[in-house]
Amino acid sequence: MRKKILPVCLALLVLYCLLFPRQMAQSVSNGLALWYRSILPTLLPFCIFSNIIVRSGIYDRVFAGLFPAVRRIYPVRAPLIYPLIAGFLFGFPLGSKICADLYDTGKITAKEAETVCCISNNFGPAFLYNYMIFGVFEGKLPAALLFAACYLPPLLIGRVQISRLKKASVSSVSENTKTASRSQINMKIIDAGIMDGFTTMIKLAGYILLSALLADILKRIPWNSELIPCICIGAMEITNGLHHVSSLRADLPLRAALAVGMVNFGGISGFLQTNAMMKSTGIHMGHYVWFKLLCSMTGILILLVFFLLI
Repeated sequence: MRKKILPVCLALLVLYCLLFPRQMAQSVSNGLALWYRSILPTLLPFCIFSNIIVRSGIYDRVFAGLFPAVRRIYPVRAPLIYPLIAGFLFGFPLGSKICADLYDTGKITAKEAETVCCISNNFGPAFLYNYMIFGVFEGKLPAALLFAACYLPPLLIGRVQISRLKKASVSSVSENTKTASRSQINMKIIDAGIMDGFTTMIKLAGYILLSALLADILKRIPWNSELIPCICIGAMEITNGLHHVSSLRADLPLRAALAVGMVNFGGISGFLQTNAMMKSTGIHMGHYVWFKLLCSMTGILILLVFFLLI
């Protein structure tokens, strides 16, 4: 079944581009504008810096120093502290990218990369506060409630999964690269970090364009309800889905539940981007999808409890 989905989607995209060339060009233009104006300037510097930090190990001692305090809350090894913090601060898909880089350098195992990727691969606070609070809800939804509904589920569910992880043995993590002169290593790492950052951004641009085209196809289907296309488009791509939520004629609790459900789920576009970032680790995307689906339901439950109590 899964082998047939991709050819069908590609056939729909090609047919759409042939039948609606103007609409196709507009969709591509909108996708590129989103990538160029929002994603590229926001994530590219962090991608470059993060790659340099991971591959140089310049902050390994800092994370080792934080380990005694962090392990009481999250029992993870010292190398996993950085992706946990950076994923929540800088936003999707940097959490998965850092996990992949740590795995490639032999600092964490594939299972650790898969588990921490699920926890840390979230939308950043800047996106939630600026785009959702003021753009979608026009300041009517409390920021603390939105942050709790979006960040508590992955932290709580992830805490359960991390407790099941066996402590990685020394033999399961490969040796670090042999040391050379400091300046020689730094120059190589900086060059690799820049190239890796731009490669990551180009991959994201491609998936954003494909998602924009698929979302535009869904918009042109003559639906009999406002809710169904909103859910379908949100399941495909987050920004288009949130735009539909903002224009939905519904009460605040329903719109908030839809928005949080979409953001916590991540969308098919998010799954494709995560798969591209984590390809070297051999991540099981089925586990990632179920984790995000559970986060989505938990976030909606937090909202429902809040609106029932007030």
